Amino acid sequence: MKKILFALAAILILCGAFVLLAPKLVTIEAVRRSLTREVAGWSGRALTYEGAPTVAFNPYPTVTFAKVRISSDRDPKPLVEMDSLSAELSFLPLLIGRVRPSVLELDNPVFRFGVDDKGLPNWNLPRALRGDSELGRLVIHGGTLHYVGSDKKELLLTGVDARIDWPDPAATASLKGSATWKNEAFDFNGSIGTPLDLVSGRQTALRFAIASTPLRANFTGTVANLADPEGEGELSVTTPSIRRLAGIFNMPMGEGSTLGSASIESHASLAARTLTFANAKISVDGNDSEGALSIDFARSRPSVQGTLAFESLDLSAYAEALSSLVASARATPDEPLPLAALDSNDLDLRISAAQVLLGSARLGRTAASATIRDDRLNLSIGEALLYGGRLSASLSASLQDQAASGSLQARIDGLPVRAALSDLFGIGHLDGIGSGTLSLSAHGTNWNGLMTSLTGSGKATVADGSFDGVNVSALSQQITADGTMSGNLLGGSTKFTEAEGTFTIDADQVATPGIQVTGSGYQINLTGEAPLQATSLSARGDLTIQRATGGAASGPVRVPFVIGGNWGHPTLVPDFSGLSRRSDNGAEPPVGPVRRFARALLPAMR
Repeated sequence: MKKILFALAAILILCGAFVLLAPKLVTIEAVRRSLTREVAGWSGRALTYEGAPTVAFNPYPTVTFAKVRISSDRDPKPLVEMDSLSAELSFLPLLIGRVRPSVLELDNPVFRFGVDDKGLPNWNLPRALRGDSELGRLVIHGGTLHYVGSDKKELLLTGVDARIDWPDPAATASLKGSATWKNEAFDFNGSIGTPLDLVSGRQTALRFAIASTPLRANFTGTVANLADPEGEGELSVTTPSIRRLAGIFNMPMGEGSTLGSASIESHASLAARTLTFANAKISVDGNDSEGALSIDFARSRPSVQGTLAFESLDLSAYAEALSSLVASARATPDEPLPLAALDSNDLDLRISAAQVLLGSARLGRTAASATIRDDRLNLSIGEALLYGGRLSASLSASLQDQAASGSLQARIDGLPVRAALSDLFGIGHLDGIGSGTLSLSAHGTNWNGLMTSLTGSGKATVADGSFDGVNVSALSQQITADGTMSGNLLGGSTKFTEAEGTFTIDADQVATPGIQVTGSGYQINLTGEAPLQATSLSARGDLTIQRATGGAASGPVRVPFVIGGNWGHPTLVPDFSGLSRRSDNGAEPPVGPVRRFARALLPAMR
């Protein structure tokens, strides 16, 4: 018991002695020299302050300096300035007369870092930090970080509250805190295996994590060379909205139903200012893919390269967005086209998919590529299986002097016509195997300019098919010499061996100089036109039926007709003016089998 009381008494005596002697051990000049030495080791610059420092014990000896500044040798503004700097002193070194700060607290500091046009920073990073530093903790309250790159782009973090723990120069340093960037609050934490190795250019372990509403990221790996960082490790990034995240990085995309949630998990490496994702798992709007991706930040325009493979790629929302964009452009035809995306970065992306969905349309195996370089966009579909047919296409667009120009080339072979037209356009009255080509070009600064300059041509062929609505075979058999007809001529179908035609596009009009349909015992010739920005149709044709020779009903029968209405609900009626023009003497032709058929057909088709 006496030993315990003696020990307690000794402790009390030591504490009392420390309280009495500490003010004499702590001198302002000694603390100033110690802080100056530490600051010089970290920044290469001297520390200045205003007024007289204050000393307090709470419970450790703490010296506070007001209006502290660390100057910059390349900028008239201070590199760092703060309302106050408090240095907490280690207890044991004070007992032997050594003044060493163990904790530094920065109140409302403002850090100003920048790189000029020549790539020179406004701070001097020493070749190596002091290896005998005993600084264990750095605490920042209400800080501001302002960084300006050589490209004049700025980074501003406000409300920085952070704590850096580094108990031993040869040990791991940890970081934890929060800040606000572009009105988005985020938390961060991380650790560096050996900071002295990082500063000296050697490799060391790195771990960091960022958590915020628009972005969550985690990295575990290694890093080297603080001046020009290099490293590799496992990276995971997720965002609920690419559009929101792009706005934070000064790449506004506006509102939209696409480019929402996204994530990437990959082994990542950074070298020569190029970030590479190998064996990456990438998901965008629920579309999952695997592949490789790299982003080059070495030039003024970031460059993205990659190869991605999808099991299923759903582009329905993107097709709807494109349709809305076209509708918006048509509603304001004189407004400039939104073409700024062609001037933001370079792109070289190759995509493959086992299945592509476009609304009700389904494409099979598809391979495509997209490039953006020198203000030019190139899209290419090397191959796409469409309902068993093969589609290939290429689109090229450029932006010069705020004017857009573009061209489209497309080809399709072996297309099952009924399935394709039914799914894509709701038209189910035509069947066969189709093939065709299309070529388009246009230029302009707005929608009106594009439509006025639009030109193109194409060709389409359908083989071994049929069309519904008229039974040509029954028509041939039921027209008799006495002008009577029997049987159901409507609602049937007619087979043909080949349908072939060409068409041209000029400004807002598509026209066909000739479509020819050939079948067993008949032939149809058709010409017509239709506006591109409306659904109306206007066509005229002749049906020629080859009748068996001999007898009163022998020889060819010609039935002229007119197609009107619209693409969704076309109408077909006999052309009475055509019948009248075929009279030899100009008088009203007699009522015969053809005119009887026309009069019977007209009310039904209406």
